[in-house]
Amino acid sequence: MQWYPAALLKLVIPAVIILAAVWLRPQALSSGEEWQLLLGNLPYLLCAVALFLAYQFNRGRLLFASIAVAVFYWLVQQHLQVSLAEAQAARVFFVLSLAVPLGALYLLLIPERGVANLHALALAGGFLLLVAAASYVLPLLPQNSESAAQYYAAWPWEGYVLSRGASLLVGVVILAGILLISLRNEDADVAILGAACAASLTLAQLHHAMISVVLGIAASLVLLWGSLRSSHAMAYRDELTGIPGRRALNERMRTLRRRYSIAMLDVDHFKRFNDAHGHDVGDEVLRLVASRLRAVGGGGTAYRYGGEEFCVVFPRRSLEECIEPLNRVREEIANYRMVLRNRTRRPHRSHDGVRRRGATRLTGDEVSVTVSGGIAERNAQAPDAEAVIKAADARLYQAKRAGRNRVAF
Repeated sequence: MQWYPAALLKLVIPAVIILAAVWLRPQALSSGEEWQLLLGNLPYLLCAVALFLAYQFNRGRLLFASIAVAVFYWLVQQHLQVSLAEAQAARVFFVLSLAVPLGALYLLLIPERGVANLHALALAGGFLLLVAAASYVLPLLPQNSESAAQYYAAWPWEGYVLSRGASLLVGVVILAGILLISLRNEDADVAILGAACAASLTLAQLHHAMISVVLGIAASLVLLWGSLRSSHAMAYRDELTGIPGRRALNERMRTLRRRYSIAMLDVDHFKRFNDAHGHDVGDEVLRLVASRLRAVGGGGTAYRYGGEEFCVVFPRRSLEECIEPLNRVREEIANYRMVLRNRTRRPHRSHDGVRRRGATRLTGDEVSVTVSGGIAERNAQAPDAEAVIKAADARLYQAKRAGRNRVAF
């Protein structure tokens, strides 16, 4: 299981947006009537833009979240601008206080299936079913007992409107969201969690004037940011391995200065591996190699160059400084044992398997692969990044000819 603790840094942007919205609330409150009218309609406009971007980039979860935030904001404006002593307002508040974290948890857990397909339709149906259940089932909770009624009662503390039960649920969803972000490193998860936090904070501080407006703007801005980040990831991140792709590498090459080194690495006998075990297992191998290269150390950043070939850029590093981290990650890959899950793709005769595997070793249901690499640094013979890559590629083939599973320099 691969962890991405650095992905949690992405939560800083939604947090800054939400805190800025709360800080700017007094300015919004003191603005003129026309400005307040404009601000009051801005969440709808921002949600529409976020929805459009999510549709264009085929991001179903962000599309559902944009619709949900717009509906949430409408319900708050239409039904919660009165005292919660009124029965209808109290019911809407109670349902929203639990539906927001539950809806966010649903969107965090479901897989991304795009927009215009049957999977997305099924996920949308599940989301609507969850909303319907929240509307009709959740109001029954406080009726079970007097203790339950107190547990879900608004105003548990002075200056705080959200009930204890809803607050606990929000805390659980936040922890689940943090776990999923560190596991999957997806921008959509960050945006969904940030928008849910803004919506829950709106309910917790509902007694403040204009709080729903500024936090509605914040929630829609977070989703808009998530849509833009997702579109950027589609353009610059390799979909299979999750590391930056060729376009990101080309951008990085234009920013390199005088001192840097570049390594080119290739999976040994990858075509034979695919023939022996199938493309699904081959894809797992590429993900394995990418996950190890992602943590190469030495200040290096890994990119998928194409096919089974990877590139690692070491800015401000000499060739000698990069050899040790590259050899370390090469050994980690060679020593890793991958379990085969699909036996039907394996050769029927062991002799054929040995002949077709090449550098791949097989023990029972376990396989391992090796990588070869070449590294070069910028110098008079290689004055730019393209020349350095060519030099590293030439040394990569030297490593292949020398027996593979090594780094040439």
